[in-house]
Amino acid sequence: MKPSVFFSAFEPLHEVPQACDVCHLEFPVLSYEYDTTAAAGEPLEEKGFCCRWCAAELLYRLVRADAHRRAEEHAALKVDEFDIIDFYEPQPATIH
Repeated sequence: MKPSVFFSAFEPLHEVPQACDVCHLEFPVLSYEYDTTAAAGEPLEEKGFCCRWCAAELLYRLVRADAHRRAEEHAALKVDEFDIIDFYEPQPATIH
């Protein structure tokens, strides 16, 4: 399973979150679903409401999870002495 994050607006008249579910400090502006896998391989799903700062942090977590997954795959291919040159593509600019 590839890690993913999904953001959406929420109904302020029907859904009334009091604070961001990530930092518990700011007022939330988006609902989110963050899906990834645990170290043992089981799927993990995180849902809630987040502020704009934590939305950026969730995106950054997604980038880090993808980079970690790619590094593990690259290492596994090197161990098998597989020619990995065909898998290289120009990478987009990273978020810092």
